Amino acid sequence: MMPVKIFEYPALLARQGGDAPPLVLLSASAVEIDQWVGIPQKSRLLDGETIGFQRDVNELRVQQIARFYSEPRNVIHNPLLCAIRKAEGVDVAFTPTHAETDASAVAGTLKISLQDRSTQRLVDLFRQAREALEERVPELTGRADPDELIAKLRSSADVPISPTSDDNGEEPEDYDGETDGEVDATAAPEEALFEESHVTEFWAELRAREVLLTRLGDQFQGDEFVGFGREALEAYLRPVVLVDGQHRLMGALRAARDSIDNDPKLLAQAASKLVSGTAADQVEQELLIERARRLPISLLLEAAPGEHVFQFVVVNQKATPVRPALLATIISTSLSEGELAPITDRLESAGIPLKSSRAISFFARNPQSPFANLVTRGLADEGSDLLPWTVLGQLVTLFRELRGARYFHDRKIDYADVWRRRFLESSKIAFDSSTTDTDAFNFWQNPDGPWRAVFIEFWSAVRDALGNTSNPNAYNYWGRPRASNLFNKPTLTTLATDFFAFLVETRKTIDTADQVPGLVDEWLLDLDRNYFARDWRLSGVKKDAPGTRKQWSKVWYGYRRDPRMLPNVRLFSTLYKEG
Repeated sequence: MMPVKIFEYPALLARQGGDAPPLVLLSASAVEIDQWVGIPQKSRLLDGETIGFQRDVNELRVQQIARFYSEPRNVIHNPLLCAIRKAEGVDVAFTPTHAETDASAVAGTLKISLQDRSTQRLVDLFRQAREALEERVPELTGRADPDELIAKLRSSADVPISPTSDDNGEEPEDYDGETDGEVDATAAPEEALFEESHVTEFWAELRAREVLLTRLGDQFQGDEFVGFGREALEAYLRPVVLVDGQHRLMGALRAARDSIDNDPKLLAQAASKLVSGTAADQVEQELLIERARRLPISLLLEAAPGEHVFQFVVVNQKATPVRPALLATIISTSLSEGELAPITDRLESAGIPLKSSRAISFFARNPQSPFANLVTRGLADEGSDLLPWTVLGQLVTLFRELRGARYFHDRKIDYADVWRRRFLESSKIAFDSSTTDTDAFNFWQNPDGPWRAVFIEFWSAVRDALGNTSNPNAYNYWGRPRASNLFNKPTLTTLATDFFAFLVETRKTIDTADQVPGLVDEWLLDLDRNYFARDWRLSGVKKDAPGTRKQWSKVWYGYRRDPRMLPNVRLFSTLYKEG
């Protein structure tokens, strides 16, 4: 049985009224907080990512806060925002000093019980993290092992891992050294189409590593395995979650360490204790506690992960905004569908565009989408030459809400809106006899409505007709927006606008998504498919400048209506002129 550490603090329990969960207000040494708080960060794992909601650590920000704390008189008023991981009274309990009344604030003691996992094997931490996720999302319990992911991670591990005797030394029958993004071969095919399956993917990441470490047994004694370290795993197991304030906590710890390193007297005390036989870790801990700041904490007595994400999103959207891509990635991938449902309306009411964020995240992640892995998501080390999240968002809005299809050079007519008003009602795709929704537009623009299949079919057809997916140096490469003539905001927006203009001009309806590639072929009839494949000589041209957007829009508009000959490439770097 694991040893348990107990931390107790004088505290004040405050109630804000209504159905709001209570808050416990206290202060604690940054060193102690660091022992019992978990920081679930959003980070990458080979082809996947964790389900944490904290942004990456900004080292410059930590240094700035450490310098601020190095001045003894400086204080930061904002408390760390924390929340309990399990129900109140399990690992965290508040005991009032006197019999609790209906008062809005009650004095008492907060007790935090922490299991000491410092000596546990890494495989046990993976198992416990996986079990904690299953407790949070019971539907994950009893799932079959993700054999395909296990095979891939086995080849990526730093240590040789033999296959189990069950598979006779062979990979799964369809394994070719790569994965197609579906990490659990036993999952229903439709499951991979939805954002909420990301929690399932994270379960598979944990389980796959647990299986491999079990096979290794005593051969492996390290603290990191295929992208997961001990600290990251413990973040999912500690009794308290840090919702906001990780840089303040890390800055306080950094300031304490710096003060020790710069104080000869403390260093001499440390040396004396070491000589007397005190363990180095204990000496460091004692010195840090002596020098570390006591930080104010506001602890939410609510264990629901959805509430944790809600608090983080609202705080960081309204105060110090998180990058839009990361914010949307967090709110659309950190929770299961069941956890997200109760806070959906609250997020929308708080001005957080949850529904559109989930739609964008779907196209940015799903392997069936032509935009998969080609869009910024706010994660570390994802590369700089990706389509901005906001651009994909504008394209999603254009198709889902049927608005915004205006030529850059002529903003008078919104062709998506015209098509909606004139032709959506007569499009069979906008009706489904299995539903009671008789409003064509309401049915069309549901999060998983027919617009989504049309979006995928349209952009897949455009990519295949006009783009190049094999040569990153091609001028019409489907990717690398900085270099590509095709895969960038002005071109993609112009193509979507022109397609809706074509539908209006030819009075086309859409009956099924399968019809869309044929409509694209008709739209591009007689056009030279090398339009975007030439060197446009864009040195010094800023693609998203208003003049450039208008010029490219005007050139394409004219060419599509009279595709007699490709336009002179000099036109693409020419300043736009009216008329």
